Amino acid sequence: MSTTTVQPNPVKKHRRDVRWKIVAPIALAALVIIAIGVVFIVGVATDALVFEQVTVVSVCLATPFILLPLVLLCVVPYLIAAVLAIGVGQGYARTRPVIRSARRFTERVTARTHQTMPRLARPLISLNTRLARWENTLVGWQRSSLGAGKDETHE
Repeated sequence: MSTTTVQPNPVKKHRRDVRWKIVAPIALAALVIIAIGVVFIVGVATDALVFEQVTVVSVCLATPFILLPLVLLCVVPYLIAAVLAIGVGQGYARTRPVIRSARRFTERVTARTHQTMPRLARPLISLNTRLARWENTLVGWQRSSLGAGKDETHE
């Protein structure tokens, strides 16, 4: 007895994966950076930190501003690819009826051409047959008038 498992909706699964694997780590890192910045600012404002510690804090806060452009450089191409994929999908959805009607029109023209071509070609075929008969007749008359008994091989 086979058991069928219900597959989750692929769109929902994709959205969940995007949330947990892309958006959540970035948001979590941003929250940690903001929390560290707030703690350091409060520490400097209350004179709990000395100048050397402020330098360390500045370096710690500068690191995310160096990493942020790098993260954007990594994430933006994925976002652009996703937007292009969505656009292509919607573009195909909008042009599918036009493509389908063009294909059907082409099929009708092809079927009609296939039906009418034998009727249109019949007179040309008979004309070609008559011309071929006339050509054979004239070639035969020409051969008989040039010398029917002569050997036609060249030495």
